[in-house]
Amino acid sequence: MAALIIRGGEVVWASGVFSADVVVDGEKIVGLVEPGTGTAEREIDARGCYVLPGGIDTHTHLENPALSFTTVSSDDFHTGTIAAAVGGTTTIVDFVKSRPEESIYDAFQTRRAVAEEKVVVDFGLHPMVPSNALTAGSIPELRQLAAEGATSWKFFMAYHGMMVDDATLIAGFRAAAEEGVLPMVHAENGHLVQDATDRLVEAGMVEEHHHLAAHTHTSEQEAVHRAIAIAESVGSALFVVHVSSRYAAAEIQLARARAVPVHGETCPQYLLAAYEDYEGLGHEAAKYLCSPPIRERANQESLWDALVSDTLSTIGTDHAAFCMGQPDDLPPQKGRGVGYFPDVPNGVPGIEDRLSLIWQAGVRQGRFDVSRFVDLVATRPAKLFGLYPQKGAVVPGADADLVVWNPELRRTVRAADQHMRTDYNLYEGTEIVGGPTHVFSRGELVVEHGEVTAARGRGRYLPRARPIAPTAGAR
Repeated sequence: MAALIIRGGEVVWASGVFSADVVVDGEKIVGLVEPGTGTAEREIDARGCYVLPGGIDTHTHLENPALSFTTVSSDDFHTGTIAAAVGGTTTIVDFVKSRPEESIYDAFQTRRAVAEEKVVVDFGLHPMVPSNALTAGSIPELRQLAAEGATSWKFFMAYHGMMVDDATLIAGFRAAAEEGVLPMVHAENGHLVQDATDRLVEAGMVEEHHHLAAHTHTSEQEAVHRAIAIAESVGSALFVVHVSSRYAAAEIQLARARAVPVHGETCPQYLLAAYEDYEGLGHEAAKYLCSPPIRERANQESLWDALVSDTLSTIGTDHAAFCMGQPDDLPPQKGRGVGYFPDVPNGVPGIEDRLSLIWQAGVRQGRFDVSRFVDLVATRPAKLFGLYPQKGAVVPGADADLVVWNPELRRTVRAADQHMRTDYNLYEGTEIVGGPTHVFSRGELVVEHGEVTAARGRGRYLPRARPIAPTAGAR
């Protein structure tokens, strides 16, 4: 007899929706059977609901050191993964940043150990390629990490102390192609960003909302264009994180049209929040500061169109939560930069609300159907980041990472109710119709009707395979 049957729901694949009962034994899905058949020790009634694969967020920053390691984001691996699970996300892939005196290999092992003590859902890690990678001998270490299951590497094209030059992009992308690794880029032209910032400071235009003017559409578009050109030249795939500009999305569209294997991600904040929401708010605008920036409202619909057309392939969060107030146990948070945007820690919260916000604005508002929703938030991330078919689909043999999703469940987004460790929510007061009632991670019920039942440290580290067919147009 199986341990669990989820009965009466509509199972959602990226390719379609159908009626089936989902049979779980131990940590695995062992069958999809005709409704009403089979027996189990426990049954979950999913009538009127969808059964989805657990969400996969491949872009989170928990316990994230920022501003040259002088501060850190407010969610640690425990609070952040609790929030993820409550929202229906059962796998995250976070990042590893090495200190100047530390090797990326050693930094990776240290961060993995820290996370394993705290996570309540499964996790992977992307190493960040150091700015001095070519002189510090980092490429061989990255190759070793790839052999051990870190099959995506992140390159920063901006920010002092993190920005890599074109020679590093060329060598790194070539090594990635040889190893079957998916290189990721934070695509902003760092020199343009710094020049714009310097000019704003000289002009005294330093209030928080002026952050947008330092991070122009052009700086993002140019970096995306250059990263694509380098990847195409060395025969590498490419993944562009947190696409915020319609012009950057257009560069990806052009590349995919000529079959360059480039994929792009966007985030809820670029789809649902806008510069008009924080223009002239004084320090309250710090709530919205992230990089690339939250841009003009007129920019949003082009990003939605890019998701519909498959120009953009996934929706992550870039979750990097900071508090507006100052908890005693945290280093300086958003208040560090009052009245001076260069000193405001960049990042916004979102790990808890990703699925429900995209459901509301994407599915309920008719932009795409439930299968495309699942593809964007679970299946495609799993395929691109070496987790499929273990994760990302409701199929026999996969981990039983499952979400029972009630399309009529109603809630209002309130910071007072959230599990993320921050004191605000960008979407305060938003009415959501649709959300999880039960969340399973490897067959274990970790959230039931919003109540967390998962133990600290129960999540596992995930060595990842090479990406599945990271080619343009592949669904």
